[in-house]
Amino acid sequence: MTLFSAEDMARFRAEGAWGDLTLPEMFEATCARAPDRLGVIDPPNRADLLHDAPRRLTYGEMRDEVDRYAAILQDEGFGPGSVIATQLPNISELVLIYLAVWKIGAVLSPISMAYRAAEIRDLCKVATFDGYISVGRLRTHDFYGERIGALAPGVRKLGLGAALPQGVKRIDDATPKGPVRPVPLDPDDLLAIFWTSGTEGVPKAVPKSHNNMMASSLGAWRLLNLPDGANILAPFPFVNAAAMGGLMMCWMRTAGAIVLHHPFDVDLFVEQLKTEDVGYTMVAPTVLAYLRDQTKDPALRSALHRLLAIGTGSAPPDPEVFDFFQSRFDVPVVNFFGSNEGAQMCSSSETVEDSRKRASFFPRTGDENWDPEGRTANGGTFRLVDPETGDVVTEPGAMGEMQLRGPALMPGYYVQGRIDRGKFLPGGYFPSGDLFQISDCGTLIRFHSRSRELIVRGGMKISPVELDNTLSSIPGVREVGVAAYSDPRMGEKVCAFVVLEPGHDLALADVTAFCDRAGVAKFKWPERLEILDALPRTALSKLDRKALANRLASEGVTE
Repeated sequence: MTLFSAEDMARFRAEGAWGDLTLPEMFEATCARAPDRLGVIDPPNRADLLHDAPRRLTYGEMRDEVDRYAAILQDEGFGPGSVIATQLPNISELVLIYLAVWKIGAVLSPISMAYRAAEIRDLCKVATFDGYISVGRLRTHDFYGERIGALAPGVRKLGLGAALPQGVKRIDDATPKGPVRPVPLDPDDLLAIFWTSGTEGVPKAVPKSHNNMMASSLGAWRLLNLPDGANILAPFPFVNAAAMGGLMMCWMRTAGAIVLHHPFDVDLFVEQLKTEDVGYTMVAPTVLAYLRDQTKDPALRSALHRLLAIGTGSAPPDPEVFDFFQSRFDVPVVNFFGSNEGAQMCSSSETVEDSRKRASFFPRTGDENWDPEGRTANGGTFRLVDPETGDVVTEPGAMGEMQLRGPALMPGYYVQGRIDRGKFLPGGYFPSGDLFQISDCGTLIRFHSRSRELIVRGGMKISPVELDNTLSSIPGVREVGVAAYSDPRMGEKVCAFVVLEPGHDLALADVTAFCDRAGVAKFKWPERLEILDALPRTALSKLDRKALANRLASEGVTE
């Protein structure tokens, strides 16, 4: 399948963003030069998940296992172009099987563990899977059995562990008929099909090539400046381009050990920080705040001092937390903004020196109408366009939708074996739907909101992300997410959904008083407050603002 035009491929190579290396070749090179180096570490709770012992494999042992899985997949009839869906927890077999799929030229399509039969049926409407690999049981749960009926007829079913349904071939203890057969690989070929979070309906399929993934990780890896052999703790599931580019690809480039974690458990995560020699990890902003609050623990303090950097993203972080880690531990927090489709903004100590600003702002480098020669962290460029007028915006304080081009951008959405470029604009721009505002100094930009998430109260537009960020500073608030509810007079009003720290209370009057003290325009003030135990999240761990709005709509909330 041809993903990109000859012109695009030549340009990205000329710019140095693309090359001739595939992911399996990168892995093989590491195995050849450091076969005895530790490569993958299982979650310490693996026995609770899958009822067998956690493993620690060297690169040499990983290479043998990858070759075994690759040969088994070939025995089952898979090869170049086969689409193999996986639904696996973050265990060593996930890494091995991903590499095996790529080694035989097949296409990986990782699916969130949270998805059940209904979601898998939706995915099968968009992509035709040739194979599906998952676990028989997860803890005491019949995981495979609950999902097998959603797979389309003809899908070859493979599994790990005991208690697999009838007709599923177990591969974790299988012996192949012979060695893996070499397959010619092209770095411009389709590597993986990722899935959007589906907050706007059925998830969209995002195809990526080897070179797409190389480009998506190159900037982050350079900014992190991790030394060869640094270990990476991976608490996010490897099911989207962000986790793959920001964690797995950085691991492949750094060639240390990837320390796996599943499902997310903050106490277990802290224990891994303490006991493993971790150089880099990526966490949600709420976990950053939790780590700050636990630094009285001397073992955790030692672990934090060992870190070379921490990554975060997916929600507005607290600027004071960034400053805390920088000033107390000399650990820079890198702020990431990205999407499956190919957006990537990275704010590091090199690109945004002020640690507090780094929590909100990203370098404007790559804006074609301000910095024509510059590139974003993943080698791309963008322009900001007024969504109402279609005019390019360039002045400080102006806001526009980010429209993307570049080597990490998908070629189009994948729909049943073809590439749909219907969303692309003339000139090859992809409209991201993300609104960014140019800083007053003109050199930085900050995420404002999703264009479809703007709340319009009496004609006045409110950024929910901006309001989330403001309200998160209320004492006793752990997490906050705002959403709109309908109002017959004003059109929409704001409801604040809040998760509180233990022992704290909050009333709507407290929220409005805080907004008043903070100088927030009155039309932005929440007019309803809901206290929750946890905010809803998508399968990719992002705030599910649509679920909040649907909750209000189902309750018929109006005033």
